[in-house]
Amino acid sequence: MRFINLIALILLCSATRAQAREPVDEFADFDTFLSAFRKESGTPALSAVIVRDGEVAWEGYYGWSDDEGEVPTSSDTTYKIASTTKPIAATAILAEALAGGLSLDLPMTSDEGFAETCEWLSGSQIPFGSGGEDGHGNAIPPMDCARPLTLDQMLDMRANDDAFVYNPIAYARIDRAISGAGGRDLRAIVRDRVAEPSGMRNVALGWRDPEGGDALRFMAPPFQIIDGKPVKQVLPDDDFRAAAGIIASPRQMAGFDIAFDKGVLIPPAMIDEIVASKIGPLGDYRRGWWLEDWEGQRLMWHSGWNEKKGSALYLKVPAKHLTLIVLANTEAIWWGNSLVKTEVVESPIARRFLEEFAR
Repeated sequence: MRFINLIALILLCSATRAQAREPVDEFADFDTFLSAFRKESGTPALSAVIVRDGEVAWEGYYGWSDDEGEVPTSSDTTYKIASTTKPIAATAILAEALAGGLSLDLPMTSDEGFAETCEWLSGSQIPFGSGGEDGHGNAIPPMDCARPLTLDQMLDMRANDDAFVYNPIAYARIDRAISGAGGRDLRAIVRDRVAEPSGMRNVALGWRDPEGGDALRFMAPPFQIIDGKPVKQVLPDDDFRAAAGIIASPRQMAGFDIAFDKGVLIPPAMIDEIVASKIGPLGDYRRGWWLEDWEGQRLMWHSGWNEKKGSALYLKVPAKHLTLIVLANTEAIWWGNSLVKTEVVESPIARRFLEEFAR
C-alpha cells in the first residue's frame, strides 16, 4: 500500500510540475479569433497588442506586410493609424498647455482659414457639417459658424453644439489654430510631449517627419478588398494633423498607452477627470477619447478609418488597467460608428475582447 501511495504521490507531483511548465494560454482563443477575422476579411496584414497592468501582456501578428506575400507581419510592421492619432495628439496638446506653451482658451479662428472651412462644411452634404441624422435617428446638429469656438471645446468635439458631434475636419484645423496663435508646430509638440517620454521609436508623425525612423520602411501598404480579393491602393499623401497622420505599430502605440496610464504625460488627476466625465445616453467625447459605458464599466476608445486603405481600434477599460490596440491595412476593422453615439460594442473585435477579458 505504501508503494502504491508513493507512486500516486510521484504522479501527482509530476502532473503539478507539468501544469506549472505549461500554463493555459488565456489569449489563445482571442488569437484564433483574430487570425480567422483577418482571413475572412481578406486583410493582408493585421497586428494586435493587449496591454494589462502597465505591460504588454500579449501580441499577435497575422498575414503579410507586402504585396508579394514574402514579408510576414511582425512587431516592426507599421500602419497609418488614422483617427487613433487623436488621443495621442490631444494628450500632447494638454501637456503643452500645462507647460505654458499654449492656452486652451485660444479661439479656433486663430486659424485664418477656419471661418472659410466652417462656411464650406456647413453648406456641404457632409452630415457633421450641414447636419442630419445618424442611422439610429439621432439628430446631428449643423455647424454654427457664428458660434465662438475654443481649442478647449474642439478637443471635446464641440464644434457643432454643446453636445458632441464627431467632426474630424474641424479637428484637423487644430494645428493651424495653435500656430496661428504663436504656438509651436504640432509635430514638435507631439514629439516632445508624447513620443519621447513614451519611448516611441520608429514612429513617423506624418510623411514629412524628418525623425520618422523606420516607420515608413516597415509600413504595410494599403489594400481595398474588391470581389473578395485585396487590391493594392495608392498611398495617401496627407501629412500630420491632430486628426490623423501618425504611422506606427501597435507596439509603439502601447508605449504611449503605458506612459499615459502611469501619469507620465499628463497628471493622473486629469486622466481621472476624463475617465469620470458624466456622459449621457449617447455617450460622450472628451480630450480625444470616445467615452462609453458597458456593463457598468467606463470605456475609453477611438476608431480609425482610412477609406479603402486601412483601419484601427484603440480600446481601454480603465478600471481593469486593460487595453486593446488593433491595426489593419484594409477597412476590415471599421464598423461605421455613429457621429453622435458611442458604440464600440458594435465592433466584433471590441465585443469579443470585452466579453473575454473585461466581463
